[in-house]
Amino acid sequence: MTLVLKQIVELLVHEAEGCSCFSLFSLRESVEPSSLSMASTSDWGVFTDSSNPKKDQVCSFSHNLFTSEFDSISCLGYGGFGHVYKAREKLLDKYYAVKVVHDREKALREVLALSDLHHHNIVRYYNCWREETEYEHDSRSTSQWSVSKSSQYLYIKMELCDTKTLKGWINERNETTPQESKRRVESVTIAQQIVNGVEYIHAKKLIHRDLKPANVMFGRDGEVKIGDFGLVTAEADDENKMERTIETGTLSYMAPEQSEKTYDGKVDIFAFGLIYFELLLKVSSGHERAEKLIIKPTLCERPEHRPEAKTLKEELEKWAQALKEPKNKHQQNVTV
Repeated sequence: MTLVLKQIVELLVHEAEGCSCFSLFSLRESVEPSSLSMASTSDWGVFTDSSNPKKDQVCSFSHNLFTSEFDSISCLGYGGFGHVYKAREKLLDKYYAVKVVHDREKALREVLALSDLHHHNIVRYYNCWREETEYEHDSRSTSQWSVSKSSQYLYIKMELCDTKTLKGWINERNETTPQESKRRVESVTIAQQIVNGVEYIHAKKLIHRDLKPANVMFGRDGEVKIGDFGLVTAEADDENKMERTIETGTLSYMAPEQSEKTYDGKVDIFAFGLIYFELLLKVSSGHERAEKLIIKPTLCERPEHRPEAKTLKEELEKWAQALKEPKNKHQQNVTV
């Protein structure tokens, strides 16, 4: 039996057992429908609804879908979470980021969160699938597979961003001495985009919990993108704050209340304040009063005294306009 026929039989058996989340379509009729995510195999594709990928709706493959459908694979980064690869999908001739992690609750939580977030300042999620093997890229030119019978691996296909994160951007600026006015304008533009993403996340009743420069990326067009939703959690309502795992996140960006079990989205506001401070750290003439008025409230020890993302967005817009005024006045003087 060919691989394709074998897979179709497996899927039909799976559907007969009560799973109705899969449908078979000929790729000749549809390549990538807007409302569906595709994990293609040879002449047939398996589609899942990317708007709500429940735990039992993630495709599982016994063969190596990643290497059969993708090429030009290179490692972008790795850590305790797993590996992230840059890879070209052969059928579409487009590059994506593919994150390979152990199929655990944290990984699935990230997928579920990303599938419900559609915002230009958040890394875009496309689809995911399970495999029994983990792709391991060998920099010495060979590729190998690590097989584990006790666990599966989750492959998450996402938007490909620039390899330089905001952490790298800050380090570059700190090592050089750019014009302070230029860095100030660049910093407020970046801060505005981060707050836009945070406001959207909170509107979706979620808390990121791990905002930091290393998790803020840049799209191929330079647009700021918030990524790594591995620690995302649901926001409780105003009357019933949810008990949470204590000290979840990166210690140096954690709000004081994260050492306790009860906290809300204001932990993201605290982390944002630290990020904005870092963006301006090397501005030697001292922060402008407006910047202090923006940063100081975000770092209040008591979360109820921190502003909402919407308020921060408004204050940053005012400051961005104020930074443009001297330039506009100078241009007017030159014209006169």
